Amino acid sequence: HWRCRAEWTPESWQFGLGVFVDNQIVGVQDMGAKDFANLREVLTGSWLGSAYEGKGIGTEMRAAVLHFAFEGLGSAIARSTARASNVASLRVSEKLGYRTNGSIRAVFGDEQVDTEVLLELVRDDWLPLRRSDIEIEGLDSCIDMFGCNQESRRG
Repeated sequence: HWRCRAEWTPESWQFGLGVFVDNQIVGVQDMGAKDFANLREVLTGSWLGSAYEGKGIGTEMRAAVLHFAFEGLGSAIARSTARASNVASLRVSEKLGYRTNGSIRAVFGDEQVDTEVLLELVRDDWLPLRRSDIEIEGLDSCIDMFGCNQESRRG
């Protein structure tokens, strides 16, 4: 987290958001971008403790970061990946409108080779799924840190 903060520029940024239940951290939702000002694309990733899976928390945390990306920053595309064997993560992506955009073979932390599914959600597919109960506060004061400004974020 400190490295991401130290290396942050408007041209290349990444941040992790803590996910809390009853004041206890249960997961992390992150988002990053390179050359966001031109590409208007973000990459999201997440981790949720296994004791909290299947309770809708994964869907809520992803919906919140997508709202931040599309509504807050004016993103055109949100990308994500998931192991082909991670059916729960793929289901969350599907529920939120992502479409499969190919796959690659990848080596994961345990040196196990698996298929990684590439996913993308375009703004027009997100709009009908937009949530009215998610609020963004304080973004106006730091919008330039994300490589955009007030005018450019209105997709």
